[in-house]
Order: sequence, then structure tokens, then C-alpha cells
Amino acid sequence: MRKTFLLTIATLLGISLIAGIAVYLAKGYHRDPQTGTISGTGILSITSTPDQARVYLDGYLTTATNANVNSLTPKTYDVQIKKEGFIDWQKKVEVKEGLVSEIKATLFRGLPSIYPLTDGGAQNIVLSPDSQQIAYVVPVKENADAQSAKKSGVWVWRMSQQPISFARGAEPHQIGISQAGIDFSKAELKWSPDSSQILANFPDRKLLLDTSRLNDPARDVTVVVQATLKTWEDDQKTKDLTRLQTIKDLKTRQTASESAVLKWSPDETKVLFCHDNCNITVISASPKPGNSNYKVIDFLTNKTYEMPLANFYSWAADSEHIILSETLVVDSRQTSVNKSLSLGKISVVEFDGANRAEIYGGNFDPGAVIPWPDGSRLVILSSFPTATASTPNLYGVNLK
Repeated sequence: MRKTFLLTIATLLGISLIAGIAVYLAKGYHRDPQTGTISGTGILSITSTPDQARVYLDGYLTTATNANVNSLTPKTYDVQIKKEGFIDWQKKVEVKEGLVSEIKATLFRGLPSIYPLTDGGAQNIVLSPDSQQIAYVVPVKENADAQSAKKSGVWVWRMSQQPISFARGAEPHQIGISQAGIDFSKAELKWSPDSSQILANFPDRKLLLDTSRLNDPARDVTVVVQATLKTWEDDQKTKDLTRLQTIKDLKTRQTASESAVLKWSPDETKVLFCHDNCNITVISASPKPGNSNYKVIDFLTNKTYEMPLANFYSWAADSEHIILSETLVVDSRQTSVNKSLSLGKISVVEFDGANRAEIYGGNFDPGAVIPWPDGSRLVILSSFPTATASTPNLYGVNLK
């Protein structure tokens, strides 16, 4: 009886010891055969989009994504991720004892494909507040036939999560027709806060357009426009206040509420903000190193990051990247092909300011760089110096 009891106790102790050693090893602890001491290690979990990219730690090829690198000595590693045809990714990552450090890298194409989305001309590009629709104007063409003339006016494109070639139900639809006395190319377009209406602001009249149908004729709201705008302003203030109340840290909430520019990430876990000197006209072709007045606050970590210098900033669809638009100066003069287009470049940077990747360079409207909701592409307004492509049109720039 006593022997059976002792055997049972010994068995339980043995199982506990083995289980403890297994857990210890699983956490990355190991015994140094030279010193006989037990030291902890860490793990790097590395994923990338696209996957199967080469991973270098401190310059040494170590593995390929997506994989874990186990038993790493705790320290800061220089991590590089490379894949043929894509821009290299690099960041210093700290590995801590007994913990798993995650890396989720997005690789952008070194030579992104560019393709036309419209061919009848486009201008006055405006993104809806819900980031799901693009409004633009097809200008009136000289000597156009009757059929082509009817296509001039305001168009709305509801961007689909599906690839463009399969999203037939989301193709652009016309909501306003330019006609005698009403040339929408001369109007400023303004979305309603609920993304259901557009106000066309002419110097002499104000027209309200329902975005779900063709408005022929458009509703003239010149007399009551102030009341309409007041209602829109109140609705927007209510939305902004509701968002601000979700910020738990009072100091961060005050910083956000006092910002001259405030842009929420699509998942509303971060904000891009600027307090002073937020507008930059042009940037030198060889800008001096330094940061802009734009910063990002991550509410999940309550950390603030500085952004690189650019003219325009906008969130990418994944809430993990910022799109930077730059208008360049060459020989002290701004080079432009069209009054709405400028010579510049578009880059994508992680929200902490790291891994800036240039994805487009050429003529475009820096204030109208729009991410597709699924993150697969950007929509830009551009033109090319040929007889058939000199008119500005919407183009897609593939990111994936």
C-alpha cells in the first residue's frame, strides 16, 4: 500500500517535471552547454503580403515568410524582407525573452501597373465621407456630337470590394447633365455627411443632386442653401463629437479635438492630425531630411508617430499605411501639364513613419489620390503627353 502510494506520487512528480520542462522549452528557454546556465530566448513570427519572401536577420538569410524564427537571443534585430519584383521592407524589431514578436509586412510592387478607368475626361474629383464613392465631372467637349454632349456632367462611381472587371453593378452612373447655362466643370462639388447628396456650388446658383439617380433637371436650392449647409454642418459636428468621445485618454482626446486637420483611419483605431502649418504648396525635388507637422496617434498603444514631409496625406484602406502625395519643384518652378495636374510622386508609408515605398511618379492631381476600399489599388487623375491621352482621366494604380 505504501509502495503504491509512493509510486503514484513519484509518477505525478515526474509528469509535472516533464510538463514544466516542456512549457519552459516552449517559451524558448534553453541550457547553454558551455556555461551550464539556463537563459531565455524569444520568437519572431513573420508574415508578409505576398508571402514566400526572403527574411534576413542582421544581414543573414534566415527563413521565408510566413514562418516563425525560434530560439532567438533577446535583442534588437535588423529585419529585412525581400521578394523579386517588390520594394524591400526593413525595420528594427526588438525580440524579448519568453515572448513572440510579430511582424506583418506589406510589400508593394516595384513596377506597379497603371491602367485607364475613364476615357471621356474627368476633373473635380471628390471622395465621399464614407470613402465608398467617387464623384467627378466629365467636361464638355468642343464640337461634340449630341450623344457625347449628354455624357458631360456629374458622375458617381460606387467603389466595390470586387475587382473592377467584375463589379459591373458598381460602374459609374451619371447624376447631372451639363447643358445650356449649367456647366458642371465650373462648379465646386460638396458631399453631404451621409454620402447621399452632392451640392454643386456655382458662382450664381446652388444645385442639389441625389446620388442614386439622374437629376434632370437638378434641384435649385440657391434660396435655402444656407439652411442646407447648416444642417450638414450640424450633422458632421455630431459625428465628430461621437468619434472623439470614443478616445479614452483625455489628453489624447484634447489633442485630437484641437487639431486643424484630423483624419480618422478606416477602422477608427488611429488618427492623422496636424495643429499648425498644415498646408504645403510644393516640395523641392531634393528635400532636406526632416518631418512634417503631421502625426499619427495609435489609440491601441497610445503612441504618437511623426510623418515624413508631403503635400497631402490620406489613409490607406488597411488602416496600417498612409498615402503621401508630393508636388515637386524643378529648377524653382512647378512643372505641370494641366492646370489641375502637377509633376510629383505618390508614396506609401507605414503609420509609424517607416518603410516609405514610392509607387508612382509623373503627372497627377496630388489632392485626388483615392484608395480603393479593398486596398488593391489607388485611383488617380492623370494624363499622358500623347494626342489621345493628354486629357486628364481617372487611372488605376495596382498595389497588389
